[in-house]
Amino acid sequence: MNNIKELRKKAKLSQIELAELCGVHQTAVSQWEKGRTNPDTDMLIALSEIFHTSIGAILGLDSPDDPVMIAVKGYVQAGEMTFIPDEDICEYVAISPELSRRGEFCALRVHGDSMYPMFQDNDIIIIRLQSAASENDIVVALESGEKSTLKRLKVQENGILLMAENPDYESIFYTNDQVRKLPVTVFGVAVELRREIR
Repeated sequence: MNNIKELRKKAKLSQIELAELCGVHQTAVSQWEKGRTNPDTDMLIALSEIFHTSIGAILGLDSPDDPVMIAVKGYVQAGEMTFIPDEDICEYVAISPELSRRGEFCALRVHGDSMYPMFQDNDIIIIRLQSAASENDIVVALESGEKSTLKRLKVQENGILLMAENPDYESIFYTNDQVRKLPVTVFGVAVELRREIR
């Protein structure tokens, strides 16, 4: 038996709403929940994204309360964010089911020490992928879609300031005009830190 009904109720979705999200008829959702049919592989992937849980949890192989594994997709350092091709990813970290239900996430390794002592070289940060951020959030910001940095966001009347925690590094200021024209965008917001004990 699968856990689709339980996951759907936790997500506060009706069968019709879930069917619309999946691009199927409500009858298909009903059949899945009764265990009469199972979603195909593509639909299981879609359901795992909708519910922010593993395919195993959907199929009843894992508990929906088991940790959700996310990929360490690469690293971020001043001026550069390097992604590992999906087929070469070999490192994953667990996040709680509660966190996983709050959005889409990836993990990145920190290179450099502009945010020291808060973040140290080789730390792993959990990033909620989102384009909006609030004052004082630690963000991964992109300039022209390529150049990246991990900094604290300060919003000012005439622009934004991306602040380094380490006093040996300069903060970066962008005018409102530069934010629009370059553009400067937020890739995501740091929500958790993972540090290995050395």
